[in-house]
Amino acid sequence: MATIEKTGPSTWRISKYYQGRRYRLSVSRKPTKSEAERLIWSIIEKEPEQGAYQSFETAARKYMDSKSSVLSPSTINAYGSILKNMPQKLKNKPVMSVTREDIQISINDYSKSHSAKSVRNLSGFISTVMKSVRPSFSTAVTLPQKDKTDFYVPEDEDVKRILEYAKGSRYEIPLWLATFGLRRGEICALLTSDLSEDNILTVNKSKVLNADRTWTIKQTKTVESNRKIKIADYVAELIRKLPEGEVYSHSPGQINEYLQAAQKKLGIEKFSLHKLRHFFAATARELMGDAYVEKMGGWKPGSEIMKKVYDYTKEKQAKEAQEAFAQKMGKMIS
Repeated sequence: MATIEKTGPSTWRISKYYQGRRYRLSVSRKPTKSEAERLIWSIIEKEPEQGAYQSFETAARKYMDSKSSVLSPSTINAYGSILKNMPQKLKNKPVMSVTREDIQISINDYSKSHSAKSVRNLSGFISTVMKSVRPSFSTAVTLPQKDKTDFYVPEDEDVKRILEYAKGSRYEIPLWLATFGLRRGEICALLTSDLSEDNILTVNKSKVLNADRTWTIKQTKTVESNRKIKIADYVAELIRKLPEGEVYSHSPGQINEYLQAAQKKLGIEKFSLHKLRHFFAATARELMGDAYVEKMGGWKPGSEIMKKVYDYTKEKQAKEAQEAFAQKMGKMIS
């Protein structure tokens, strides 16, 4: 926050320390705090050494490099993909010259060939990069409405058939662990030593794809992802029978491929491995409160996932009630 100091009968000095340098500006009336902040940033942003005259693409790559040791590899990869596919005109424009209109035009152009979610990701990325160079810049733009997508939860019987199909294969344990709410990266990073004698799994790392397209073990993406999970005796015994080391030592992508092959073989509706986390959330919610489900699944408190599970449950109950009512009415003339 900028400081305001009276230096004379009708003069005030605004000052701010930023990136190892003190910036100062004199004004003829006392500014409000927000005015002082805006005025001092107008001075800071004109400094070439702050990177304001570089292209947006250069600023974006510098930002990504500066965060490479803090953000997860998957986030850095996602940023790289967004940068690669965003409109070239904005990428080439000097950061100091970028306006909200420029961003809105780019958003409009991008939305013609991308989903609403992708457009929102682009908007968030642009905002992050701009604020890394021009902190006072407002990137408020109009975004397309969110796509309304169905929250899919696999049926109990389908999950049971898949687990039975996988019995004895190297994919049995990963599929079981997914039904306990583990993400694919967390499953692939697990060690046999992460299982305690009382069947508690410690989840504190994840296998992720680096920018150079190699798999590496990193800490989990969020604090909430670090957790301990009680698993079934059957699954625990499967893990104990493994050689000491990784619980699953093969390519993460092969789990998805096996799941798709199993679904095709069994004639089950196709769904991704991640949907087993939805299955976990919906099933666990029948036995415990939302807060416990979020903690066990590694979600932040008040996460969107529980609202989706709630809506899914209500919709399912409504369909069952309508079906029962239709059958009852049908019997009136039978």
